[in-house]
Amino acid sequence: MRLNMTAAAAILGMCLSMPLMAGSALSESLVAEGAKVVKSISPEALKKMMENEEKLIMLDIRESYMRPEGNIDAEEHVAIGRGVLEFDVESAIPDKKAFVVVYCRTGKGAVLSAKTLIQDMGYSNVVYLKGGMEAWLEAGYPLFNHFGEIDVAE
Repeated sequence: MRLNMTAAAAILGMCLSMPLMAGSALSESLVAEGAKVVKSISPEALKKMMENEEKLIMLDIRESYMRPEGNIDAEEHVAIGRGVLEFDVESAIPDKKAFVVVYCRTGKGAVLSAKTLIQDMGYSNVVYLKGGMEAWLEAGYPLFNHFGEIDVAE
């Protein structure tokens, strides 16, 4: 089932009732510094990898209350909230050489999580989705949730 722009906007509109990741000057600085040391992947490059069936693990670091917004559909998908990432990731992704794409709603938490995975936890092949789910949708790619496929229809 495909949802039109109105339905997608309503679902993503749940964001209004959830905390946004606006951040302070310090947190924005941390994100900017993280983006200097962690590689990003564009929605277009990620989509191409997925279409080519390249092996990757999508790591959704949003908290559980944010996940009804939908997720990026991938062969391997792991959901671990940012707050417990360091405690749960090694059991969920034991291969520290696996290609891992970290994502969240805007990409900010994904930058920090990817940096933690690389610098503190020994993962060697981690990138973050630049712009997060928002950029993914803006590029014209769908999300999936319990309602089915969600995309921004024109």
